[in-house]
Amino acid sequence: MSQNAEDWLERLAKLETGLVSDVMDEAGVPNHALASSLRPIAPHGVVAGRAACLQGAPTLSAVNPAKPMPADTLESVCAPGTILFIETGGFTSGAVLGGFMAYSVQRAGCRAIVTSGAVRDADEIRGYGMPCHCAQVVPNNAARRWRLTARDVSVAMPSLLGGTLTVAPLDYVLADGDGIVVIPQAIAPQIIEDAETLGRIERAIAAEMRAGGERHAVFARNPRFDHVRPV
Repeated sequence: MSQNAEDWLERLAKLETGLVSDVMDEAGVPNHALASSLRPIAPHGVVAGRAACLQGAPTLSAVNPAKPMPADTLESVCAPGTILFIETGGFTSGAVLGGFMAYSVQRAGCRAIVTSGAVRDADEIRGYGMPCHCAQVVPNNAARRWRLTARDVSVAMPSLLGGTLTVAPLDYVLADGDGIVVIPQAIAPQIIEDAETLGRIERAIAAEMRAGGERHAVFARNPRFDHVRPV
């Protein structure tokens, strides 16, 4: 990861998903938040990172490769600052990740895990302090039922707007108590800058309201989105 990317991640980590979401809406990118059905297995603070992507399919699927992917595929796609995305092809009948895998990718630098499928060993993963969002938690694993099919590809994750949200490798990702937003890497600097400006405006609004200002009048004096640039 370049130093420039690290700088942007540090700045992104100081923001809230709500700020980023508002800016992306105003900039013309409404499909940017993951579905709330991908729930965290435990509450967590702000996490910012860049996407690493894996894709899989049920074992009986025609798109399944004849040859299994290397055993260290999860670890090898991760780097310091990674948020790991696993698209399961609609499979939720077994855990595609458990405690051993979560620990191993965390050791490789992964900051959080997001999957459209299921996980298990939830208590163990919580104990590692590893943020993990998933469709559900189950006791059985996915072995003999599901397998990885591709790495370093764009994945289709459930979108808050319905349908899917495409997440590409190295996209910028921000997660907090409100959910997860994804910023395409090509527009990340612009979105982060405009979200920082929005944060300053909202802090000014909050200060005026605490001083007794009426919300509608304070908002009129502090336009929130005039600075947002279209993409």
